[in-house]
Order: sequence, then structure tokens, then C-alpha cells
Amino acid sequence: MIPVKIQCDCGQRYAFDIEPVNGIMPGPVACPSCGTNGTAAANEYLSKILAPVTAAPDVEPVHLATGPPTATVAKVDSRRGLVDLDKAEKEARAKIMWGDSVEQVTAFLTIKGLNRSEAMELAYKLFQERAAIVRSNGIKKIIAGVALVCVPIVAYSLFHAAGRFPIRISMICYGIGIYGAYMFITGIMAVVAPKSEQGAIAKE
Repeated sequence: MIPVKIQCDCGQRYAFDIEPVNGIMPGPVACPSCGTNGTAAANEYLSKILAPVTAAPDVEPVHLATGPPTATVAKVDSRRGLVDLDKAEKEARAKIMWGDSVEQVTAFLTIKGLNRSEAMELAYKLFQERAAIVRSNGIKKIIAGVALVCVPIVAYSLFHAAGRFPIRISMICYGIGIYGAYMFITGIMAVVAPKSEQGAIAKE
């Protein structure tokens, strides 16, 4: 594998590791910021690195062509880019679940070889999966919160019927009720605005 470093005309710098085919890129690559095709720049970078290595002894180094890929390279599926599409999707899903933004995941998929529109579509789809999990977890929090809020109410009724209010137990019950109210509110927020849920998430 050879590390390739590119600076786009827009100022964005990006890097990736590839295994050259006939000394050039095995597939297209684009800037993760503006989407400009960076394949020619990558080929030029490879030619500078590989030319001294591939040159015969005492012979002037042969500069590899930076033109379009050969017919053999053209058979590579552009959607699969530099790595397997399934692998890239799994890595992107993990990033989304850990809290990366749609823009960050789109840039990651672009570097992996997908064009910008495909990367945005896949990143948005994965974000929708995350939002569905957040809403599901939010509903569970609402149900649990309502149950916990009822604890001090039930305790008060029992203590009132008994004619005595044990302070220690009452404080514990009130604390449970406050925590239940917190869970209820955060559950509502998760259902109404799943984007507000930051950081890593998991199915509860």
C-alpha cells in the first residue's frame, strides 16, 4: 500500500492508502470538501513516488502516464471505490452511531471512492437509522420515566394512609421521582428531536 497525499484547488487536503495498478490509481477519487475529481492529481503524485523505484539502473527514469486508466482499470466499479462498498458502509455506520455528523461521514465515504452524491445519500440513510434508534430509546425512557414519577405519589398515599412519613424513605422516593422526571423529559427530546442526542448510541 502506498500513502497518497493531495491538496485540492479549494485548499482541502486529504490522504489515503492505495495499491497502484500499473503505476496509477485503481479507481477515481474526489475531494471530500468540494467533490472535485482528484484522480489526475493522485496519478501525478504516484508517478513522482514510483518513477525512481521503477527506473532501470543507469537509465533515465521513466515517467508514468497520468492520463485516464487503462481498459483493465476501467473495469473497477466506481461505486466500490478504493475499498469494498460493504466495508465502507459498515465503517460509516459505526461513525454515525458514535456521533459523527452527516457531513463528516460524507467526507469519509468520498475519500473511500464514492462520488459526492452517492456518499451524501448513504450518509443520510445511515443517519435515519440512527434517528430511528434514538426515537426508540426515547420511547423507552418516557415509559420508564412515567413509572418512576409514580413512585413518590404512591409512597405519599401509603404514608398518608398509615399516618406517618418516614423521612429517609420519603427522600429516596422523591429522588426516584425526580430522576423519573428527568428520564421523561430526555425521552420526549429524543422522540421529537433525535438530532439533539449527541455522542455514541446503542439499542437499549
